[in-house]
Amino acid sequence: MNASSPSIAYLLRIELKGFKPAIYREVLVDPDVTLRKLHAIVQAAMGWDNAHAYGFALPRRAGDVYWRIPASLRWEPQSAESWGPRAHSDSRARVADVLTAPRQKLLYMYDFGDEWLHAITLKDIVQTELPLPYLLKAQQGCPPEDCGGPAGASYWAQAWFDPQHEDHAAARELLWGDEAPGTLHFDALQHAVSRLRPKGAKAAAKTKGGIRPS
Repeated sequence: MNASSPSIAYLLRIELKGFKPAIYREVLVDPDVTLRKLHAIVQAAMGWDNAHAYGFALPRRAGDVYWRIPASLRWEPQSAESWGPRAHSDSRARVADVLTAPRQKLLYMYDFGDEWLHAITLKDIVQTELPLPYLLKAQQGCPPEDCGGPAGASYWAQAWFDPQHEDHAAARELLWGDEAPGTLHFDALQHAVSRLRPKGAKAAAKTKGGIRPS
């Protein structure tokens, strides 16, 4: 099979806020995909279950709180039950409409109860022969869903590692089992991301020149 022609791709770093060591992914995406498609990519790359509400927001300054960003700078699924000023539809905005230059950031909130906040940074705009989307790097597995957000995840991880903790048994039986918190299954995540490619996408280039700076 002949190598596919290089295409423009966004190199995104997706980091789940509130954790050390950092929980992050680096993915290549087509800049023309919608934010709704980006939501699916984030879910697959991070290993979430896609079981809760979500939204995107464009921060105006460092440290911006998601809920304080005006609706005019947010993108969410449209719902008849929405109240207050309505955010833009995430199905109509492209990634390239929101992120236009390297180092720009976009916030992604998943689960408005546990509030898993992700910072999505445009690291670079590249040319690649890899099929898109493509998961390049990953560090640390995500916490279990519905465990109370970052603070709850920290509590339950401490319980898992401490046999004397009053919730040690619960942390093992209900959350992680015998697998330590933070365990990463990179191949499974990469496969989940690959399933989001358009039908007929060509195979990845296996040798040199997979990614070239634009």
